[in-house]
Formats: sequence, structure tokens, C-alpha cells
Amino acid sequence: GHAPERSPYRDLPARQILLLQGGYLFGSGGSARAGPHNGPFAGIRYTLHLGGPFEAIFGVAGADLQRVLHVDSLPTDTTRQSVAIGEVGFGFLITGAKTWRGLAPYVAVTTGAAFGGSVPEDSSGFQFQRRFQFGPQVGVRWYASRQLSFRLEGRDILWRLAYPNTFFESTAYPGSTPPLIRGIHASREWTHNLSLTFGLGYALRL
Repeated sequence: GHAPERSPYRDLPARQILLLQGGYLFGSGGSARAGPHNGPFAGIRYTLHLGGPFEAIFGVAGADLQRVLHVDSLPTDTTRQSVAIGEVGFGFLITGAKTWRGLAPYVAVTTGAAFGGSVPEDSSGFQFQRRFQFGPQVGVRWYASRQLSFRLEGRDILWRLAYPNTFFESTAYPGSTPPLIRGIHASREWTHNLSLTFGLGYALRL
């Protein structure tokens, strides 16, 4: 063991944290790459320590993501789509209600919804408007002081894309024979969207 004054473990200094976060999302866009993917995002997150190793998570973020367009009269092109993401969930602090040398690693899972902005130039019939989303997270917080902390997090956001029938027809798009999508028997597809996030947190309550 360690003498109390020399122990690397310290009580968790903050019970409520407001976090400014930003990062980059790396997504596949699905089999036709028509879904929103690849782009920066930023947002805020609030965490509430529930006791022991558990905390509650609430957050909102906005992203500017790339999309591939498939339009009858044009070659394949790309555009941007804004996506708003809301989430709630729970985190598990690996070191419990303490930090180790100022570090607090954690795992978490959140769920919520993603809301896509309009894309006027897309007449393919594909839409990304409101989608259920969820995913796991793993990260670490470093407490520079009792009130100020920094966070590094990796996560995977999963949402499901719904394709129009034209994506499965070989004659629908001049430059896409065979069809845009092959090997998928359903018109819906779950996609993974990996992200790396950096955050700056401030303790609202110690």
C-alpha cells in the first residue's frame, strides 16, 4: 500500500462537469457511400457522477459531413450535409470514484437520435433525416486541477440507412451498371461511424 499523502489515488474531484468537445468522424457512408460520413463535429456534454463508478451522460453535437450524390442526369458527385446528434447514456469509471495520478479512464454507452439537414441537390430518393443512433465509447479524463479537466475519447456511432429501390436497379443510373448496391437483401443497412474526440471540461460542482 501507500501512505495516504503518497498514494497515486485521489478522490474524484468533480461531481458535475460541463464539457466542450470537438473532433472528427470517420464513416463509411454505407455500401453506396450515400450516407453522411467523414467530417468535423463539435458540441457540449454534461456528466453527472451518480456514485461509485457510475455517471450519467447528456450531450448534443453538430457535424458537417460529406455525402455522395447519385442523380440520374449527373455523374456521381459529393456534397455536404449538416447532422445534429443528441445523446444520453451511462459511463463506468474504471478507477471507481477515484483518479490515478490525475487520470480517470472510462467506458460508456449512449443512445439518442441524429437529425440530418436538407440536401436540395439530391433527387435520388435517398434521405437521411431522423435516425436512431447508439454506440460504445472509451476514453480517459485528465484532471489538471480540481475544476479543469481534459478528455480524449474514441467512439463508434451506429445508425441505419434506408435506400430507395433505384439503388438496386441496374438501369437507374447511367454510370452504375451493375446496380449501386449488390449483395444486400434488405433496403436498410447499419453503418459504423468511428470518431476521435477531444474535450475541455469545467467542474460545475465539486
